[in-house]
Amino acid sequence: MPRTLSATADEAVLVPETLRMFLRYLHQTGLADPTGEPLADLEGAVTKASAEFPAVMADEDNFGVAKYWVMTAARKGIEPSDHEALNAFFAEVSEGRHSYDAELLDRLVARQFTEQTERAFPQPAVSLPVDSELADAAEASLIVTQLRKLVDWVGDGRALTSTGNLKLADASDLVSLLGTGDVLEWDGGDKVYPVRSSADLPHLAIVFELAKRTRVVRVVKGKLVRVAKAAPLVKNALELWAAAFDALPSRGLLVKQSGWAPGYAQLLDENLDIVLPDVLNSIYGMPEPIPVVRLAESVWLACIEHAYFDLEPSTEPLWRDGLALEFRRLLDKLAEIGAVELTVGPPDPMYSMDLVPENPELPPDVQDRIRHALDVPSVDLVALTPLATRAVRERLLREGRVAPLVGDLAEAAPAPMLSTLVGHYTAETAAAEVSGWLAAHGGREPGLPVLLDAIRESPFRTLASDMLEVLADSLPDGDALISDLRTDPALGPIATRVLIDSGELDFGEVDDRERLLGMTEQFLVLLEAAGLEGASETLSALPDGELAGLREAVLHSGHPDQVGLAELAEVFEQFEPSRKAHPLGGLARSRTTKGKKRRS
Repeated sequence: MPRTLSATADEAVLVPETLRMFLRYLHQTGLADPTGEPLADLEGAVTKASAEFPAVMADEDNFGVAKYWVMTAARKGIEPSDHEALNAFFAEVSEGRHSYDAELLDRLVARQFTEQTERAFPQPAVSLPVDSELADAAEASLIVTQLRKLVDWVGDGRALTSTGNLKLADASDLVSLLGTGDVLEWDGGDKVYPVRSSADLPHLAIVFELAKRTRVVRVVKGKLVRVAKAAPLVKNALELWAAAFDALPSRGLLVKQSGWAPGYAQLLDENLDIVLPDVLNSIYGMPEPIPVVRLAESVWLACIEHAYFDLEPSTEPLWRDGLALEFRRLLDKLAEIGAVELTVGPPDPMYSMDLVPENPELPPDVQDRIRHALDVPSVDLVALTPLATRAVRERLLREGRVAPLVGDLAEAAPAPMLSTLVGHYTAETAAAEVSGWLAAHGGREPGLPVLLDAIRESPFRTLASDMLEVLADSLPDGDALISDLRTDPALGPIATRVLIDSGELDFGEVDDRERLLGMTEQFLVLLEAAGLEGASETLSALPDGELAGLREAVLHSGHPDQVGLAELAEVFEQFEPSRKAHPLGGLARSRTTKGKKRRS
């Protein structure tokens, strides 16, 4: 708010209590994320921030550029809501007729360009094995075994070369001890050439670097020594694996090569800290393995976007293909440490659905290459292992991202649980979450009525419909449940509309009562989704002779949502001859749902 909200000091005083009211509203209506902090903690945070809020709100260094100019106009007596006067003021500023703090404005403009952020999309819910299974997988992983052996080998300390590398004799021992598979010498034709430095042993170099970056060893006065405080980490295989995984997206690690390297390899290496997290995020939570070619094209686009040079048209295909090979080698290394699973099989059609001209993120030539590459019986596929899924999720949570885990909602209140499924869960993960929730609440017989009551009590028609659909889709007999609910006093209109929308019920099969309730339900949904103007616009298109009959039928339909009917009554009132203006300034219950789940 200090950055964007243009408000006087008197207006700003109202902000903390307004926020507190909004938080209470979210919890009261079941819209609050059940995995978030308790309401009492949130209100405590508001109270704590309230003390310094007025000063922070008034500090011009916290302003955004737009707010700076609006507040400057306000100080000169211009009402911000008077758009005509505000535009006239901006025109006068452009003509140099008003003074302003140029240094301050320069700082605000610079910050606007350097601190631009976009809200990240919520990640889909994922399922994970229990911690004991994950720990067993970590115990069996190559990288954990190698790091532990390296720590034991270091013992009381090992001297390094003057350049900070392992001595060649020590490196030779470690290649055998750790099983890195590095070649210590190669046949040059005329003679055999031994490696001259441990840096020429790429697999060992990675383990050595990871050991330092996970802080299980460190360099002190030219010696490699163990870090005593890291002993608990070394013993905990799961956390040791996660620490090594978190150290991977760093330049000069996975594609590190000594001496000369192709330009495309250097390009990937220079952008590894940017592209690898994006790659892992892209794979995370996907229901089917992703074709490697799709990821390779995205990595190529990301790398050339950050490149400081332009490629000749004749050279670009060579670099692109070379970088794709380096990327595949990167995936091989990730598979070796247990982060990804590489398979071969037919590409899922979902990875071709966005290859359309309307997609602005993929240029036409890129789409053509991907389409051609996927038009084969089988391709290379990649998916995250459970270990990597856990590690990626932990990183997303540290970044403040939404990353649901199946099982997290087992103890949640029924309404927040169902509404969360609507927004962030696939059909499979929603079914698993509902199953876990029912098990935690005594099973289906006592649990299902509680969930249905939560839907009945929802103040939002669209949300209630979405919750009912996601619940039905999560149960093996969901279709029968929806059909049985047609006679339910509260859920009947929703059930009927769901069945008609899905094609499971023909409109001609319903009786007059259900038809009337269904029509009323549609108007209530319209009122919620489109708001006052949308509902008014729809009604205004009807002939005057039909409005009176429609009003009578809808308002006396017996629909259970009495609050919604009262709001519809006020909408109808504007069309009465005696009404000159619409009585409502807004609609408090209006709610728009995006990505609405439909039954198939």
